[in-house]
Amino acid sequence: YDSVKRAILDNTKLKDNSLTHCLSSACAGLVGAVLGTPADVVKARVMNQPTDVHGRGILYRNSFDCLSQTVKGEGFMALYKGFLPCWLRMAPWSLTFWLSFEQIRKFFGAKAW
Repeated sequence: YDSVKRAILDNTKLKDNSLTHCLSSACAGLVGAVLGTPADVVKARVMNQPTDVHGRGILYRNSFDCLSQTVKGEGFMALYKGFLPCWLRMAPWSLTFWLSFEQIRKFFGAKAW
């Protein structure tokens, strides 16, 4: 968030205001979704796989096995199934958190990094 905010302030004519905070927040949410979606896909597949009578997964031995089978069988982009819903889920949280953070920082007189 802070890196994007600094880049926006340094490279555009935008001021340190709510628009800049919203743009920075959206980028922070995007990065979170880009980094988190593959883990969510693998976790969901491992947890939803059928199990044998002993409760062991039939399709995947572990998360790394699931990751490699998914990429080999469906391609790298299969790790991003559900990306848009993930990002849309993160957007309200990210926006609320970072806008609140900025207002609290402003209220207490704290300076940005």
